[in-house]
Parts: sequence; structure tokens; C-alpha cells
Amino acid sequence: MNTTDPTPRTSRQAGTLTLTVWPATPVGEHQRSGYRIEDTETGRSLEGRDLFTGAGAPVAPGRALRDLAGYLSAAGESRQHAIDNPGHSAEHASMFPAWVAEAARQNADALALLDETPPPRPEPSWFDRPAGDSAAARSRGWSL
Repeated sequence: MNTTDPTPRTSRQAGTLTLTVWPATPVGEHQRSGYRIEDTETGRSLEGRDLFTGAGAPVAPGRALRDLAGYLSAAGESRQHAIDNPGHSAEHASMFPAWVAEAARQNADALALLDETPPPRPEPSWFDRPAGDSAAARSRGWSL
């Protein structure tokens, strides 16, 4: 990874996998993120710039991470299906290289938690609270 790159990167750990995303140049209206998947157990890594996560406004890094985790979960489930049903082709078998699908299968629970856990919402400021809320009104002080 280039440490002099000014593009902000966001990382999360999911079992033995470290997932990192960063904004990449949009393709038309479609938002795109770059990503890196590192398996700390094997030392292998994969980097790509084809994570499309939305259209229009830029996508928050947390959403890009959850989308990547979702794609990895699908690849891991596909790998498990191939193991359970030899000779049958799996729907998402070619999304990632075989080692990534296997690592995703082995880290299925951690990826599911990452995929389902939305980022914490920031506390609303007192500007966002209703005017009739007496607790909020007391903390606002007097206004003109």
C-alpha cells in the first residue's frame, strides 16, 4: 500500500481478514471504491478498484466496507456450496480468486457481523432536536 497516497482509507478487521476501502474516481454517476483484502493468516492480499457502491452522491466508507463484506460473504457461501456439492457450479464462484473465497468461508461469521453492523450514528446536535423538548430547550439557553 502506498503510504504517500493522500486518499483517505478506512479499514476494519473481520476475523483474519483486514478490509480496506477508499474512494476511487467515479464512473459516470456510479460511485466506485478501491479495496484491499489482506489475510493475516496466509499473508496474501488482493487489491482492486471495482467496488461499485452507489450512484450520485459519494458513499460513506462504512457503507463501502459493508458492501465489500457482503460480496465476500457471497463468495464464501459459494465456496461452501462447492465443498458440499462437488461437481455443481456455484453462483458467485468467480467473484474473487479461490484463496479469497476460501478465506471468506473461514471468516463467514466475522464478515456477517461486519456486513450487518451499521456504523454508529452521531448524536444529534441541539439544533436537530424539536423545539418543544424541554430537556433540550433548557440546555439551549436563551435566544432572541
